[in-house]
Amino acid sequence: MLQKIKRFLIPILIIVFAIMVFVYMKSTKPVQKPVDIKEKVWMVQTLTAQFERLAPVQKLYGTVESYSMVSASAPVTGVISKVFVKDGQTVKKGEKLVFIDETDLTIPLRQAEAEAANAKAQLTQQKFTNTANQKRLEHEKKVLKLKQIAVTRAKQLMQKNLASQSSLDAANEALVRQEYTVVGAKLAVQENQSKLIQAQASLEKAQAALQQAQLNLQRGQLVAPYDARIASVNVSEGSRVNAGTVMVSFYALDSLELRAKLPVTQLPIVEKALRDNVALNAFYESGGSKTDLPLLRLAGEATTSGVDAFFKLPESLLGARPGALMDISLEGVTKGDVLAVPYSAIYGNDRIYLVEDNRLVSHTVNVVGEVQRNNQLWALVKPDFKEGVKINITHLPNATTGLKVSEEGQ
Repeated sequence: MLQKIKRFLIPILIIVFAIMVFVYMKSTKPVQKPVDIKEKVWMVQTLTAQFERLAPVQKLYGTVESYSMVSASAPVTGVISKVFVKDGQTVKKGEKLVFIDETDLTIPLRQAEAEAANAKAQLTQQKFTNTANQKRLEHEKKVLKLKQIAVTRAKQLMQKNLASQSSLDAANEALVRQEYTVVGAKLAVQENQSKLIQAQASLEKAQAALQQAQLNLQRGQLVAPYDARIASVNVSEGSRVNAGTVMVSFYALDSLELRAKLPVTQLPIVEKALRDNVALNAFYESGGSKTDLPLLRLAGEATTSGVDAFFKLPESLLGARPGALMDISLEGVTKGDVLAVPYSAIYGNDRIYLVEDNRLVSHTVNVVGEVQRNNQLWALVKPDFKEGVKINITHLPNATTGLKVSEEGQ
């Protein structure tokens, strides 16, 4: 019996002992202090909203062009005798550029002068002939009248039996011959008048050829028609050129313009300003200084990417060459009660965050353009809040309404 009691009692004692040890260890373990969870605060920079009257700007990229680029061609086939200029050289009005050998120019001129003199002599001869034919026609008409009188007299004498039938027949025959002679004289006058017209046309043609030869002489000895810069020289001394070969290209110094592509979104604004005679300017910034470029006009044709706008280059930029690339900023029409903010403050296309009680508050705004500020492009927005509020300008990837922030420097 005792053995059975021991067999059941020992396991029970072991279990009780283990429970007591567990309770003791649990009651004597160190107590950990509760963790105090703090909300994370993001450091940001802010901008105090100040409404202004500003003109939005649009960044444009353009190419320098000249509207007076001249490509002077050789008027005749000949040899280049002298080249006075080089590529890129600036010349004054009247300075020599390129000369073709004078012999190649004067021989056609002398030929044209001879042709004109010959045509003039032919015209003079035809005028003399025309005068003689008209006088002959007048004489033959007078003789015709006498023949007609003779026939009438012969008829009267025959009625009085003072003349025979043969006399009347002879008078009629003489009258018929004279009528034929008058017809021939009239034909000679008409033929001569046609020849006179042909001679006059030949003279005018010869005189035109002479004028062309004189003009070729001037064009073959090319001088600058105005102050210009040489774009390219395509011939050299001693080379032989054909008529129509481009010898030299040049352009007026005051003819330079900047052609820039205007985005489709800006086209209605610019067109309205031009219709209302509102002057629009762009500015080119270099070395810390700004240069104004007035908007002249828009191109007559458009493309899917926009319309070309032309800007006048001022004297300070006349050193630019056609083909040079320039980036400019087009100033639009001034807008009131607008706010300039850096692009780091813009989320998406139309959202910024205000800082109210150290928390972000989302606001939707209308971006109406860009403006140059601190040598950077800032967004120009139309706000829906009051002036003086603080705007977050630190771009936070996790920005959302209610996010706790702290301004730098606080």
